[in-house]
Amino acid sequence: MPVEIDLAQRLATIAEATLDIVAADGIDGVSIRAVAKRIGGSTTLVTNYLPTREALLRNAVEHAIQSWAGEVGQVVDQAPAAERLAVVARWACSTTGNDQVLRRLFMEILGRAQPESEALMVLRQDARQSRDLLADAARDAGAADPAFTADLVHLVLRGFYVSSLEDPERWNSDSVTPVIDRLVRLLIN
Repeated sequence: MPVEIDLAQRLATIAEATLDIVAADGIDGVSIRAVAKRIGGSTTLVTNYLPTREALLRNAVEHAIQSWAGEVGQVVDQAPAAERLAVVARWACSTTGNDQVLRRLFMEILGRAQPESEALMVLRQDARQSRDLLADAARDAGAADPAFTADLVHLVLRGFYVSSLEDPERWNSDSVTPVIDRLVRLLIN
């Protein structure tokens, strides 16, 4: 009788190995062989689930986004409506855990990917969903123009992601949170 494999767990293991490689060697270090070695198996162990390097990158991005969606969902659910925009914006300014590795991966995908890239499509969809989450939070917070507020906060946060890679000592959670808080207050009041 064949061994039952937990597909979600296997994909998560492959995603974590992919991110470990990105952290150590950058996106150029990601290959099916490198991921297989990292998880202690053959290349077939990887290609049975993800047949290409592009699929490895897409899987890593999807895994990270799913994790973030769970986190931000809890943050939104626990916040009073009037505070949701500030809470979501603060959450998006995190520079803890593997946030820097993921931002570096995302930026490399954005800079290198072909227009039909699966990973690029996942990033684009996530950006749109994040902007929509900001619009909902802005509306809940009483912003006069929730769409404009969401657009502005979205653009500022995306700029922060690049800045946090350029100069991580200067642009981190501690330095950016007060800026984001002030921006949100200006936009809501």
